[in-house]
Amino acid sequence: MSKEYKYYCTNCGGKVEGLFKKYSETVLKLTECKCCNEIADKYVEYDIVIIIIDLILLNTKAYRHILLNTDFKHFWKLSVVLILLESYCIWALSCGVNTPCKPINKTEPKLHDFDMNTEDLKFYVICLNTTLSYLCFVAVMYFLTVLYNKYLASRPYTPSQLALIVKTATLSSTGIFLQLPSIIWDMSLFSYHLHFITLYTWLCQLLAYKVICPSPKIWCLLVIFSAHILKSGSSLYLTIQLNSILHESLELQ
Repeated sequence: MSKEYKYYCTNCGGKVEGLFKKYSETVLKLTECKCCNEIADKYVEYDIVIIIIDLILLNTKAYRHILLNTDFKHFWKLSVVLILLESYCIWALSCGVNTPCKPINKTEPKLHDFDMNTEDLKFYVICLNTTLSYLCFVAVMYFLTVLYNKYLASRPYTPSQLALIVKTATLSSTGIFLQLPSIIWDMSLFSYHLHFITLYTWLCQLLAYKVICPSPKIWCLLVIFSAHILKSGSSLYLTIQLNSILHESLELQ
């Protein structure tokens, strides 16, 4: 009877039967990988803060630990937070929140100068647009991963599970949190900061996708680039359609 290998070595990516052997409540021994003769997953004993730091530093071992050797059950909560954060950043940029205020009019603003209903509706539209664009991004990654494992790979590395693709897309998109300093503090450098965040997020997504699908680099670039192209195209199309609906609803009021 063949053994079932559920875990992966964070060093070489080879399959291992387990990550540790527990002898008592306080004593455990980490498993060594038979392929590279190294400790299969050293992050079992690490604090979550250290793991997060290694994720920020684009450490492949940390990505393998989170994506392949842990459950990461609450990834959907992180997805919701990222969608709301990205939507808020887009809304703030469209409303001119990131531009420095010029003291042209010294009169105090009045309550009727701001239409709360219009701004709320605009934010909800942006949230819907961001959510649908994110789903398009995940769909492209999933479709191309299934295509690679079925026709191009000599042996499938991991099952083409949709949940794993969503986890990968979510974990590798946490660079969106870097947009907060641009809005809160240095608003004048928002565009430059945004380009840096985009580049960093692309690198995270390439690294994370390489972990779950160890394909050639050109294929990883193709997958991420195609996913971003469809995401941008769908976002632009949805923006045009939703804006037209928004204008029609406002004219009817």
